[in-house]
Amino acid sequence: MKNANFTLFVGFLGASSLFWSIYLVFGYAAVEETMLETQKIFYFHVSSAFVAFTAYAFTCVCSIIYLIRRDDKFDALGSSSAELGLVFCTVVLITGPIWARSAWGTWWNWESRLTSTLILWLMYIGYFILRAMLDIDLRKTYSSVLGVLAFLNVPIVYYSVEIWQDRLHPSINIKSQLPPSMTKTWLVSWLALTLLYVFLLILRTQSMQIKSRIDALQFDQMNS
Repeated sequence: MKNANFTLFVGFLGASSLFWSIYLVFGYAAVEETMLETQKIFYFHVSSAFVAFTAYAFTCVCSIIYLIRRDDKFDALGSSSAELGLVFCTVVLITGPIWARSAWGTWWNWESRLTSTLILWLMYIGYFILRAMLDIDLRKTYSSVLGVLAFLNVPIVYYSVEIWQDRLHPSINIKSQLPPSMTKTWLVSWLALTLLYVFLLILRTQSMQIKSRIDALQFDQMNS
């Protein structure tokens, strides 16, 4: 009961923050002088990227713990977080070209951050292909190893503009140069998507644990 109440509480906070962030984006944040309303995609694009990084970091931690302790709970947590990271990373890859079309006049130009984000996305596609191909024991071990290795690309994505001296994409310091209304709106949007990630992570992990128990019961019945 306590777990259910906590899940509902997180879901309520996430939904409330999401509606609040939408209001702030369209009703409070200043309109950028050059890109006008198109700039408002920034609040969801950058926030989704940060949540994807958080999800992949959590997958990495859970993968390390699983490799040490061989506790199936951490495999479920890690794979659930990787799924959600893939969802948020997909949002980044969808909103990024939309923003690029307005800013640079093209949907895609192999700019360093977009390209490194695509590579990151493909690595986690590989993570789930690996989980689908192998049997249960090998799947947990090898996907955990990949979950650790794939996370190494996250700091590369984050610092890609500085590493390759790419001046097309805003640097990591651009957020500190925003007007106060934009900064506040972005922080609320980031909080809202983070709470949404936590809520979905709880639900997805619970569903995986239930499925695991059902599979165990079916296996016992078949062998009894």
